[in-house]
Amino acid sequence: MFHKFGKYTALCGSSLLIVMAAATAQAADGQVEFTGTINDNACTINSESVKKAVDMGQVRIADFPNTVGAVATAGATPFSISLENCSGSTLKNASIKFSGQQAGTDATVLGMTGDNQVPGVGIQINDARTGNKLPLNTASNDYVLRPQSNTFDFTASYVRLVADTAASGETPGVRGIGTGKVNALASFDVTYK
Repeated sequence: MFHKFGKYTALCGSSLLIVMAAATAQAADGQVEFTGTINDNACTINSESVKKAVDMGQVRIADFPNTVGAVATAGATPFSISLENCSGSTLKNASIKFSGQQAGTDATVLGMTGDNQVPGVGIQINDARTGNKLPLNTASNDYVLRPQSNTFDFTASYVRLVADTAASGETPGVRGIGTGKVNALASFDVTYK
């Protein structure tokens, strides 16, 4: 009897090992999640162009002609947006569109953001290739993409939004433009074609 019991014990032990091995092989201790993006972009935006600061400098009120829509005569401030790693194999052109808070009633000009901003002025963006105004929310004309790197040049200018009122009799005139700090924020989108 002892001998049969020993065989039974040995048989149970083997079965137990097989059951334990099967349970270990089927255990799930974690998971892997794969994420990514596939896009149709022909280039990447240069890291210095992703978040750019443009110093417009100091301008005097006297530098503005007294006409609504007049650009300050102090000159335009150049800035550029650069693209890199351009393949050009399928998409050969790009256009750039600026958007942001519009200036007062002029939807084509960038307005000021934040508290205590100078009243009566906005910022106009021009395409440096042509010198033409590039209204907000309007794509530029196409740029031809070259392989590898491309730089697109623009200018920013202060523009008058409100005219001065002339003095009459005992009433003094009122300036349409105030003084102080100027802050504006524009976003840009690149569309590949």
